[in-house]
Amino acid sequence: MDWMSKVYGGSEAVEIVGMDAKAGTAELRLRVDSHHIGSGGVLDEGLVATIADNWTSYLLLAQGEALRPGALPLSVSTSLTVRSLRRINPGATVAIDCCVPNVASLKPFVTATFRDATAPETVYAVASHTKERKNLANANL
Repeated sequence: MDWMSKVYGGSEAVEIVGMDAKAGTAELRLRVDSHHIGSGGVLDEGLVATIADNWTSYLLLAQGEALRPGALPLSVSTSLTVRSLRRINPGATVAIDCCVPNVASLKPFVTATFRDATAPETVYAVASHTKERKNLANANL
């Protein structure tokens, strides 16, 4: 695993627990190491932004294929907001809930909530962003 994947939540660091592409939901897990923690003892905002952006993009790809087989759906972020809310300790396991509430929109609003896996009422960070869908099946490449 390269250092960037390790620090910023690449596919090697994040475990997929479940995904429902048609409903627009995914649950991920991350075991927090000291390099995932930024100043102030909170989840590093770069980590939160990268996981939220990358994994919700994967969710939108799966959702696009599930809803429109044969499409080549891509998405780009048009805005991204990250908030680290609470201190976290190395060794904690974080459940990351990704959601696309407006599944049919060409500009879906996507959220990722980073909760304690054993105490879900404890929220460590949240990310929300707007994406824009692109369908390469209709593009002139």
